[in-house]
Amino acid sequence: MTLGLMLPWYAYINHVTTTIAQDRFEIPSVIYARALELYPNRRLSAEALNYELDLLGYQPVAGTPGIGQYRQQGNHYEIHSKGFHFTDGTEPATRIKLSLNNNHIAEIKPGLTRLEPKVIGHFFNQDFESRRPIALDEIPDTLVMGLQAVEDREFKHHHGVSWSGIARAAIKNLMAGGIVQGGSTLTQQLVKNKLHYHEQTFLRKLHELLAASLLENKLDKHEILAMYFNEIYWGQNGRVAIHGVVEAAQFYFAKNVHQLSIAEQATLIGLIKGPSWYNPYRNPERAITRRNVVLNSWLETGVIDRKAYQQAKNTGLKLSQSRQIKGDYDNYIDVVKRQIRDRFSNAELKQKGLRIFTHLDPYIQYRTSQTAQKTNQWLSDQVETAIVVSSSQTGGLLALTGSKNPRSQFNRALLAKRQIGSLIKPFIYLTALETLPGFGLTTVLHDGPISIETSQGSWQPQNWDNKGLGDITAMQALVQSRNQATVDLGVKIGLENLLKFLNKLGLNIQHNAHPALFLGALELSPFEVQHLFSLFASRGNTSHINAIISVTDQNNQTLSRAVQPRKQNLSVANIDTINTALNAITTQGTARRLTTTFQLPKPLFGKTGTTNNGRDSWFSGFNQDYLMTVWIGRDDNKPTPYSGSNGALILWANLFKNL
Repeated sequence: MTLGLMLPWYAYINHVTTTIAQDRFEIPSVIYARALELYPNRRLSAEALNYELDLLGYQPVAGTPGIGQYRQQGNHYEIHSKGFHFTDGTEPATRIKLSLNNNHIAEIKPGLTRLEPKVIGHFFNQDFESRRPIALDEIPDTLVMGLQAVEDREFKHHHGVSWSGIARAAIKNLMAGGIVQGGSTLTQQLVKNKLHYHEQTFLRKLHELLAASLLENKLDKHEILAMYFNEIYWGQNGRVAIHGVVEAAQFYFAKNVHQLSIAEQATLIGLIKGPSWYNPYRNPERAITRRNVVLNSWLETGVIDRKAYQQAKNTGLKLSQSRQIKGDYDNYIDVVKRQIRDRFSNAELKQKGLRIFTHLDPYIQYRTSQTAQKTNQWLSDQVETAIVVSSSQTGGLLALTGSKNPRSQFNRALLAKRQIGSLIKPFIYLTALETLPGFGLTTVLHDGPISIETSQGSWQPQNWDNKGLGDITAMQALVQSRNQATVDLGVKIGLENLLKFLNKLGLNIQHNAHPALFLGALELSPFEVQHLFSLFASRGNTSHINAIISVTDQNNQTLSRAVQPRKQNLSVANIDTINTALNAITTQGTARRLTTTFQLPKPLFGKTGTTNNGRDSWFSGFNQDYLMTVWIGRDDNKPTPYSGSNGALILWANLFKNL
């Protein structure tokens, strides 16, 4: 009878330990911001540099900085970078000396270097476990020996179970009248973590003891230690569980494992006993007390000498504060998901540990989010906003915010389809330049009453001021955003020809469109508008906004690069002609407040957009560096008191000023 019960039980535990021994970690893919490149004459403010250093967990010091630290003396910086495995090779930890002058890098040694990119997100499996494996020989000896000194001093000599340790614990618990000490070996702890045992019943303990013994038949001590360091739970970051020493080192100290000091190593080992109870962010005094217990154990067992012990014991926790700097990255990651899903499956993204490098600029994202959050201060609490920022030259997506409320779950920048109004006009005039022989911005158009028959009846567009200027040049019509003159031009082009041209630019418009299309009766998201205006910002080099630079596997082999859009077959001279008008709009047209009231540096280019009764307020504008699109409106599509020039433009100007 007993044998009949024991054999199936043994077979079951044997199968479980075989599964553990053969287990391969599911590793979430990591999404990175762009790396901050540092070189002479690069535009960089002290505020932006300090923000990035703090975001990456660099600690300010008064003396010579060690790895992961920096010293600032006025405009002079000394930074000791942490190094990183970039796609084009490994960059070691480096001492960087630089000086800033007039928001530029005046001097720097070495002449070209970069800081590691910020992790902005993961593609997690259903357990929300953050883990990146590491080989045992990459972990400092003090950490490996120190783990055994604290958690299992007989590790090298037992076969999964320390009976003497169990006996000692039983005696101490009996004398204390309760459980004050456990007798679990490292192997037992590993089994407990793998099997997710929480409560300790007698049967569960028997499972654990047998499983630990069998596991030691299938893995050697080196393999068990490696698995332990990669598996063990080290705390919680919101709903994400921190597993493994690599993630723990990054989460608590923003360092690579081999860069941890003795004090930092001891803090991590101390956390194993109770990551929540000894959480150094919530309970720093408790964490220091526990760390010092670990240091005493290390001194006692010879892991460290007295000098190292004294130095570590006199050191503060020096935790990374980067986790306190909240980055609004969720909306941006929505774009990453869209642009990567056609290349990788969900399973690959959640399990294969891919590294996804993006164009996101953390400081620009911070400024963009801050601008959106001030919408109520500058405008009304009744309106929402969305902002998109990209590189004018490359189309790389630098920042994206889908709401003024950082807790909003609706990404308006990507999902809100709204009429674009007068933003369509530069494309009407570009169509004319491309398709109408002899047309130019000196061509005369009629700005007066016009009537077009449609299937719904007669359509009679009006100007914003309900006036007509008569015969005016196309330049004047575009700069002053005259509706009737633009419709006059649209009729000359023909609705079908306009549809063909806009679809050529990447829009998908049905061929039964109403002539109101000439005035922007077309629904696009702010992100789609950004695509359109990138044609002008890049002078025809790109009409596609990319979030992703490249994707690599765990071995740093490139798997995918950004999709390069097919270059539009358009005349650069015609694009430059429209840009001349877009520049005039910012000095004498509907966006002149940029250079008069806000006194932003020239040259600037852009176009305002307003729909009926101010339901949508738009401004899309650029200089040689940044292209930015701002939308303002109500979610219920009710009227607002804002036009493009007194709504969206206000946010655009304030954001641009801060960049």
